[in-house]
Amino acid sequence: MATKRPHSAMNAQAEDEDPIDPSDELMFLALGGGNEVGRSCHIIQYKGKTVMLDAGIHPSYEGLGALPFYDEFDLSTVDLLLITHFHQDHSASLPYVLSKTNFAGRVYMTHPTKAIYKWTTQDAVRVHNTHTPASSSSGTDGYVSQLYTEQDILSTMPMIQTISFHTTHSHNGIRFTPYPAGHVLGACMYLIEIAGLNILFTGDYSRETDRHLIPATVPRNVKVDCLITESTFGISTRTPRQERENALIKSITTILNRGGRVLMPTTAVGNTQELLLILEDYWQRHEEYRKFPIYYASGLARKVMVVYQTYVDDMNDTIKAKFQASAVGQSVGEGGTAGPWDFQFVRALKGIDRFEDVGGSVVLASPGMLQNGPSRALLERWAPEAKNGVVITGYSVEGTMAKTILMEPDEIPAVTQNRSANMPSMGKRGGVEGEKQMIKRRCTVQEFNFAVHVDGQENREFIEEVGAPVVILVHGEKHNMNRLKSRLLGIGKMKVYSPANCEEVRIPFRQEKVARVVGRLASQIQPPTLLPSPPDSNGEDEDMEEGDVKRSKAEHDASLGQVISGVLVQNDFKLSLMAPEDLKEYAGLATTTLVCRQHITLASASPDLIKWALEGTFGSITTVSPDSNGTKAETNGSDEAADEEVKRPENTVFEIMGGAVRLICKERGVTELEWEGNATNDGIADAVMAVLLTVETSPAAVKHSSKLHSHLHDEDAKDYDGFGDSPTGEKKANDAFPRRNPHANITPEDRLNRLFMFLEAQFGEESITPIAKPKLPAIEPTTNGQVDAEEANEVDAVDIEKKEANELARLHGLGIPVPGLEIKVDKSVAKVWLERLEVECANKTFGDRVRAVVERAVETIAPIWQ
Repeated sequence: MATKRPHSAMNAQAEDEDPIDPSDELMFLALGGGNEVGRSCHIIQYKGKTVMLDAGIHPSYEGLGALPFYDEFDLSTVDLLLITHFHQDHSASLPYVLSKTNFAGRVYMTHPTKAIYKWTTQDAVRVHNTHTPASSSSGTDGYVSQLYTEQDILSTMPMIQTISFHTTHSHNGIRFTPYPAGHVLGACMYLIEIAGLNILFTGDYSRETDRHLIPATVPRNVKVDCLITESTFGISTRTPRQERENALIKSITTILNRGGRVLMPTTAVGNTQELLLILEDYWQRHEEYRKFPIYYASGLARKVMVVYQTYVDDMNDTIKAKFQASAVGQSVGEGGTAGPWDFQFVRALKGIDRFEDVGGSVVLASPGMLQNGPSRALLERWAPEAKNGVVITGYSVEGTMAKTILMEPDEIPAVTQNRSANMPSMGKRGGVEGEKQMIKRRCTVQEFNFAVHVDGQENREFIEEVGAPVVILVHGEKHNMNRLKSRLLGIGKMKVYSPANCEEVRIPFRQEKVARVVGRLASQIQPPTLLPSPPDSNGEDEDMEEGDVKRSKAEHDASLGQVISGVLVQNDFKLSLMAPEDLKEYAGLATTTLVCRQHITLASASPDLIKWALEGTFGSITTVSPDSNGTKAETNGSDEAADEEVKRPENTVFEIMGGAVRLICKERGVTELEWEGNATNDGIADAVMAVLLTVETSPAAVKHSSKLHSHLHDEDAKDYDGFGDSPTGEKKANDAFPRRNPHANITPEDRLNRLFMFLEAQFGEESITPIAKPKLPAIEPTTNGQVDAEEANEVDAVDIEKKEANELARLHGLGIPVPGLEIKVDKSVAKVWLERLEVECANKTFGDRVRAVVERAVETIAPIWQ
C-alpha cells in the first residue's frame, strides 16, 4: 500500500470466507469525487500496478483547498494517469500534478481533449487563479498564490500523450482502451485490464442522443469485473428531450418578449455547443426572433469552434452528413450549405467590456457555476431588473452561485472587480470600504436539465447491461449516491460501494492463471476437438474409417488431459509455456548451459567395484567408450568375460540415470564427475558422490586393495598394450604370443573369496560363517504323506557321516569348496547352499534380502562352479 497515512478500509470479503492473498485484492481510493461532485480523482491498485483516473479541481473552493487530497497518496507510485475529458472538475489540477508533485508516470487523453484542455486551463489561470479576491480565501495580503502558471501548463503539455477511440494501448503491464462517453467532444470511458482483471471507468457519460455527439455504449465482447461509474443524478429521471427543448425555447422567448435579457451560464466548452445548435435551429425557423442577437461570451469561442470543425469524425452521423454536404458544395464552387458549426445567428463575444447592452439578447457565458468571469459579471448587472431572466441548463455543484441562485435569494454578493460604471445603482447596498456589497435579485430564475450526464434510469440500464459483479459509485452527492446504491442492491446480485474521499476499498478478485503454449510445444499438443471420440457403449464405432486406431474410453479420457513440460515465462501478466530452445525466439531470453565437474581420488576402489556400487543405488549403469564420442560400448550384464587380456581404454566412463551424470575413472584412482547444472542433476551428482565416498571405505575395497596378485604392478615391467611390448616398444622374445589374462580363469576358492567379499561388504565379516556339513536329501514320505518312524530310526550315525562324505566329494568335484554359508544378523539366521544358491531362512524379509545380495554377487563375478 502506497498511502502516506492509514485510511479506514472497507473490506469486501465476507467474514466466513477464507483469507485472501493481498495481491489478489483490488484497492480503490477516492482522492476526490467521493460523495461529492468536483475534483474527480481516483486511485486503483492491483497486482502492484497503480492507475490514477482524472485530476480535477472543486469549483466551490479556492487555491489548495480546491485540489484532490494528493497528500493522502504517494503519487510517485502511479504508473498511469488517464484523463476522461477536459472539464475543470476532471482535468484542471493536471498541471499541478505534473509540475508540483513527485508524479513520474505517463498521462493519456484523447486528441480533442488535449486540444481543448490547453485553452480551457489557460483561460482558468487568467480568470480564476490569478489574483483571486481576498473575500474568497484566507490570505492576509488580499490575494492567494495561484496553483500554477501558464508557463507550467505549456511546459507540461509535451508530457501528455494522445490516443484515439477504440485503440488498445499498453504501459508497464497495464492495457487500456478508450470508448466514446457521449459527454463532451473527446470524452471517453476507459476499459483497463490488469492481470486479466477488466475495470471499466465511465467518467462523466451520456446515453442520450443529442444533436452532435455519439452516445456512450457498452464495450462489446468484454467481461467487465468492476464498474466505476458516476452517480450525478442518483435515481432521478428527466423528461423526454423534445419536451425539454420546447420548454427551454418557451422560457427564452417569454423573457425576450417582455423586453428582458437572457443569461445562460454554461461551461466554455461542452453542452454550450449543443445549446447553440438548438438556438440556431429555432432562430432559423422563426424570423421574428432574429432581431434578438445570440452571444457566445467566451475568449475561447473562436478557438473552440476550430477544434469542433477539426474533429468532425468523433461526432454523430448528422454532423458528418452536414459537413460532407458543405465540403461538396465548396468543392464544386456552388457555395453549398453552411457547415454544422458555421452559425448564422450566433456572435462571438470576447469580453463584456465590448458588449453593447442595448435591448433584448441571449448570452451564453462561462463559467457555468457563476463563480466569476463573464457570467458572474452579467448576473450582477442584470439581477436587479425583473424583466431579465437566468436560465440554468447544466448541473449545479453545492456551494456555488449557480446552486445558490436556484433558491431565488433576495440578494446576491458582488464579487467581480472593476464593475462596469453603467451598472444600475439601484440594488447596490453597502458602500463602506471592506464591507461586502450585496445586490438585489429581482430577475427570474429557471432550470432546465440539459446536463450531459445520464439520469437515474439510464445509469441503471447501463449498469445492468455491463453486468459487472462489483460496482463503485463516484461523482455524486451523498444522498443521491446512497439512493442509487439502495436501488442497485435490490435489482441483482452485485456488490455496490459508495466510498467517501480518502476511504479505502479492498475487493478480492481470484483470477485463473492461463498459460499459452507456443513454439515447438504447441505442435506436440493435439487439440481435444481433433482427438478420436470414445467408443459407443456397445463397443462399436460406426464412424471409424480404415486405418483408425480404436481406443478405449479410458485412453480417450487420458488424452484429454495431456501433460506437457516446458519453461513457464511471465511477461507482465501473460504466461507462456515453451521449450527451452524457444526462449530466445518467443521470450527474447538467451540460454546458457552450465557444465559442472568435480574430482575425487579413490585409492582403493576399482572401476568394477564402483560400477557395482552404483548399480545398487541407481540400477542399470551404461559404460561408454571415451574414444567414440559417447557411443555406448557395453551395458552391465550383457557381455561375457573375455578369455584373453585386451587393451583397456585409458579412461572408463559410466553414464548414470540416462546420461544425467557422467563418471570418468582415470588413471591412479582419479575419478571425475561431470553433469549439466540444474536442480535435478545436482541432486543426482550429490548421490553419486555419496556412493563413491562409501565404496572407498567399504570392506570389499580394503580387502581388494590388500590382496596379492599374480601379475606385476611394476611400471617398468608392465605390458602397456597387453601383447608383450616393452615400454620402449620392443617385442620380448619369450612373449611372441599374448599372455592370458590372470582374471580369465580363476579357481573355485578365488570365486568363493569374491562371494565372501560381496557378502561381507553387505553384512559384515563377523556375520559370515562357512557351513562344513552338506545338506542331505530328506527321507521321502510314504504314500499317505507320513515319514516312517522305524525307517528313520534305522539311519544311524555311521550312515550319516558316510553320506556327508560322499556329498562333500561330489560338491568338490563340481568345484564348490564348501556346501554353503551361514549369515547371521542379530537374531536372524540364513543359510545359503552354494550348489543351487538356495536360501533358507525363517524370517522371510531377511531371507529375501540375502537372496537379492547373492544374486547380485553372482551376476558380478563368474559362476562359482564354472
